[in-house]
Amino acid sequence: MSSPGYEIVPMGLSHLDEILAIERESYENPWARRAFEAELGKNRVGWSRVALTAEARPRVAGYCIAWILFEHIHIQNVAIHPEHRRRGLGRLFLVRAIEEGRARGAIAALLEVRRSNVPAQTLYRELGFEEAGTRRAYYSQPKEDALLFRKELGGE
Repeated sequence: MSSPGYEIVPMGLSHLDEILAIERESYENPWARRAFEAELGKNRVGWSRVALTAEARPRVAGYCIAWILFEHIHIQNVAIHPEHRRRGLGRLFLVRAIEEGRARGAIAALLEVRRSNVPAQTLYRELGFEEAGTRRAYYSQPKEDALLFRKELGGE
């Protein structure tokens, strides 16, 4: 599975300025630069990728960060620049992260999503994720519940 015109590559420090701009555009409570730096520098369980495009700026079209912990892959953060949305990049990132998790022995993929983020929930369900619970008041800005989603990875 691929999206024409994009190259998926490991995230690097040179991508951070564009990643931070996408993060601020996408989330009301964005990750700080130091959180991304920690992912790139010290996180031994991390899997992080960016989608690069040969088109005009922004060169970084989106990114995905996941953690592979024991038998689970935890999708931590997925965001696509507004100019590159609706082109299949979010789906591509999730499929790639799941494939990587499976290759490293993961038996399930996990993630949280805002209760109000119906488009993301729709995508997750299309990819075989099922709602598995709720984390009350998980998000702080604005305060909102998180829905837990889980996808079993066996047998595909």
